[in-house]
Amino acid sequence: MNFDFSVVVPLFNEEENVGRLIDSLTESLERNRFVADYELVCVDDGSADNTLEKLRSFATAQTVVVSLPHNSGQSGALTAGMKASKFSLLGLIDGDLQTSPEDFEILLAALDDNCDMVTGVRVDRQDTLIKRIASRVANGFRRRVLGDSFRDIGCPLKVLRRECVMEIPLFDSFHRYLPHLVQMQGYRVREVPVRHFPRLAGETKYGVWDRTWIGLQSLYVVRWLGRHYIGRVSQD
Repeated sequence: MNFDFSVVVPLFNEEENVGRLIDSLTESLERNRFVADYELVCVDDGSADNTLEKLRSFATAQTVVVSLPHNSGQSGALTAGMKASKFSLLGLIDGDLQTSPEDFEILLAALDDNCDMVTGVRVDRQDTLIKRIASRVANGFRRRVLGDSFRDIGCPLKVLRRECVMEIPLFDSFHRYLPHLVQMQGYRVREVPVRHFPRLAGETKYGVWDRTWIGLQSLYVVRWLGRHYIGRVSQD
């Protein structure tokens, strides 16, 4: 099966990664045996460096550059990118390239009639020990609060059908719980192992404890939604 594919990439102060990002995305998607046509939707999230200028200079004919006037956070940037995309199948990846565009092929191979979203599980995580421990603790706590079974809900590498996000309640940091929110609507989500790499350029945008605190705040929003969300309503 071949797909028309929109890859959405949020970027904030990633000028050092832009050239490598667009080159690697273009090369890998051109080779991807599951991709018929594609576009790159790169969202500059109000960067304070030269990210936007670099995006415009490296953009190919299949690159859409979206510029936000101020920093809206990753959830806001992803929302803007998904709205600007044209295909019914969406791919998500971070601009830091700690996950590989090559692994979109693994995710697309797992997408079938019994699956609406495929999300990565980062194996052999190339993060600091403190970050890995914090992530493990946060995942365990989330599973206990929400009752889901996702092993790595925060992996930035994802493939999903557009309809999966059309009715998701949008709030700050919803991207952290996207697989759960998709599953909450009755869609089917699958996890597959993907590679993880150390950051080669730029700096992480959140400290470990900042990320943990924001995630905990959002967790209780998601729990409330799970208890009150009506979900998809079919009409005869």
